[in-house]
Amino acid sequence: MAGEQELAMFRFKPLSIRRRRLIAISVVMVAIALMYQWVRFERDSLGKPAFVSGFATLAGIGLLVLLGVRRRIPFWKLGRVSTWTQVHVYTGVFTTAVFVMHVPTLVGGGMFECFLSIIFLMVSASGFYGLYVSRTLPKRLTAVGSEHRFDRVTWTRRELAKLAESTFQQIHEPSAKKVLEAFYHRHLVPFFGERPSLAYVLIPSGNRRRRLLGDLGNLHRYLEQDGRSVAGKFAALVRQRDDLDYQFALQLRLRVWIVFHAMLSSVLLVAALLHLAIVLHFAW
Repeated sequence: MAGEQELAMFRFKPLSIRRRRLIAISVVMVAIALMYQWVRFERDSLGKPAFVSGFATLAGIGLLVLLGVRRRIPFWKLGRVSTWTQVHVYTGVFTTAVFVMHVPTLVGGGMFECFLSIIFLMVSASGFYGLYVSRTLPKRLTAVGSEHRFDRVTWTRRELAKLAESTFQQIHEPSAKKVLEAFYHRHLVPFFGERPSLAYVLIPSGNRRRRLLGDLGNLHRYLEQDGRSVAGKFAALVRQRDDLDYQFALQLRLRVWIVFHAMLSSVLLVAALLHLAIVLHFAW
């Protein structure tokens, strides 16, 4: 009995992520090869290869749109969202390959064909970018430390600004107040009171953080114990605010990509259906 149980456990042992990925890639490559042979057979037999690759591309686009909708409705009991995400990725790779088979050039010659090609390439590029972001963004977010909810970023910014103000009020030594007051109003008030710049949101970096922390460190030579303690609290708040802005920039990038990719996909589906209608109209 024990041997049978061990054998059953061995038989139903789930596949590792690496093996599942290898199987999925193999299936996609086989599907692409079969589609290529089908299109080639239609071309050699004077059939309609454009119809084969065109309908396959349209079917792939429609399936990708449906898969995208499914991924954003997690309460549907139709399997795990991560599984549907993987299906979406590999379907996108297959559809991109079939599109390359379908078109004579990546960018069409006519006005509508050019528009359709560019939209498809933009959707494909944004899809592969989303794949890259989904693989790297979680690690970058967790590397910062505490995670912040996107809808509470503004509130957290205000709270940090209040903490900075209350920290400034804790200065009692006249010499420390004179040194830190100018620095606080010139550098820290704008830092805590304003949103991060567009350049920072596009390419977040630690330049602001290093500059402010370096300047605070340089002030220590002019401060006594009380002033150094306040400067240390300012430094801690600068780190928290910079971590908050960093997470905000990454989360905003992900949200903008989701909206951009979804809108382009919808435009692509409508344009592809219109392209099909035009082709069928002139074919018969």
